Amino acid sequence: MSMSVLADFTAAVLMPCATIPRDHTIVHVNLGIPEMDGLAMYLTFHAKTPVANLADINECIEGISNCSIDAVCNNTKGSYNCTCRPGYSGNGQTSNENRAYTLQVDNEEVHVYCHMTNDLMGCGGDGWTLVMKMNGTKQTFRFESDLWSDKNAFNRVGGVTGFDQQETKLPTYWSTPFSKICLGMRIGSQINFIVINQRANSLHSLIADGQYRSTSAGRNNWKSLIGSQASLQHNCNKEGFNAVCSVQGFSKARIGFIANNENKCSSCDSRIGFGTGGNPDNSNTCGNLAKYSPDNGEQHIKGMGLGRQRCHENVTNQTRRSYCSDEESFSSKICLGMKINQQFKFIVIKKQVSSLSPL
Repeated sequence: MSMSVLADFTAAVLMPCATIPRDHTIVHVNLGIPEMDGLAMYLTFHAKTPVANLADINECIEGISNCSIDAVCNNTKGSYNCTCRPGYSGNGQTSNENRAYTLQVDNEEVHVYCHMTNDLMGCGGDGWTLVMKMNGTKQTFRFESDLWSDKNAFNRVGGVTGFDQQETKLPTYWSTPFSKICLGMRIGSQINFIVINQRANSLHSLIADGQYRSTSAGRNNWKSLIGSQASLQHNCNKEGFNAVCSVQGFSKARIGFIANNENKCSSCDSRIGFGTGGNPDNSNTCGNLAKYSPDNGEQHIKGMGLGRQRCHENVTNQTRRSYCSDEESFSSKICLGMKINQQFKFIVIKKQVSSLSPL
């Protein structure tokens, strides 16, 4: 027997429902919203009700099933099942796994690792698309590397393996619009993440021209990427994209935070970031470098860095679409959208065709 609770709080709730697991009679649902503490207790109380006294919930009618849009939901006593529509195959359920997905980027199929679950502390959930990974002990993504300015992919195989030691740069770097970037840093076995709120056509558009663009994450957030060992000098405190001090040859970062012991941004000797370089150690290309009176002692920490973008709406729909795959690789639906001022409107046209071109 199933028991599900629909939480409809319009803008206050990002997910439309919270479903109680079917193999538990006592649960505690925590949606992470302070105003909903009472609701969590309410759910726990009612989950103790004897199973025989619970009425069946029709998940299909309530709209709380996990069936794909390309599958039919069939209610059963105490549960439901999903059956793929004609022309599709699979288990009929929506995909919400952390794995490699095939995305359509710049008219080509790109295999990209997407993190879809809500467990990246500091970044949140709803889908993150991998952009690049870099190793601070290597020179691949040093500040002067052409990989920051060109539109060439690097080691695509590394783009499907998650947060490991393989460096990579994917077409998402220059082709995917975003409003947030999730930055991750691995120091030993510890992985920390922060979010940078920035709207852009792509990460390439923020970096390739070499122009400085500020961010406002704050000194402490940048230090949280490194953890308790993080150290920076006290002054300057310049952060963003293409952060560079005025005197050539000193600390700089394609994405990061630089600081100085003097009350000016000239000869900076400390930094935290990605695609870094300059004195006092030009070999450190990702991580934390601090010298000359920093706030937590001198540091030479080389980390494994990762950059992810919040899934663009089209990408999110694509990655979360379903385990019902089109057997003939044909399109059966076309989504048409139009934006008038700030208002979006969409309609769906049902048409079985190999591509839009023949039509």
